[in-house]
Amino acid sequence: RYIGLQTMARLAQVEGNGSIKKHETTVLSNLKDADISVRRRALDLLFVMCDHSNSANIVAELVTYLAVADRAIREELVLKIAIEAEKYAKDLEWYVTTILQLISLAGDQISDDIWHRLIQIVTNNKDLQAFAAEKLFVSLQSPRCHETLVKVGAYILGEFGCFIADTAGRSGEEQFT
Repeated sequence: RYIGLQTMARLAQVEGNGSIKKHETTVLSNLKDADISVRRRALDLLFVMCDHSNSANIVAELVTYLAVADRAIREELVLKIAIEAEKYAKDLEWYVTTILQLISLAGDQISDDIWHRLIQIVTNNKDLQAFAAEKLFVSLQSPRCHETLVKVGAYILGEFGCFIADTAGRSGEEQFT
């Protein structure tokens, strides 16, 4: 399996990923293999075969897998999900939602670059600011929030919380609390 996955990844890089896409479900099933090297090769292949047509499915599957992935692969998995989510985002709201899911599931494995990029994208897109403030306000209501989520929430709500402050239950004081 390891050699097969590695060969498929090389073929996808050389010839394009069109012929490899039909094996997507098989590759996804290899993420559950007992051998860490097979899981890593499957992750590498998924990264190569991801494009605009299948990115939403692959990213969703990887986020689902992240919840049960062992520590040995989580950091690499988080980074690849973040790259694919930004590269193939169908819209920026999907990107924000995906990155917030990552932060909730793997707060310790989220590098500063990932959440800084999220803040940069939200800051530079006026249409996204109210949406991000709302999503973060809701995410911060969880009794167990990771420190990274609190950092992102503090910045986004501090800068853009005014867009949701007129909504009942979302006043400036309630946002601060």
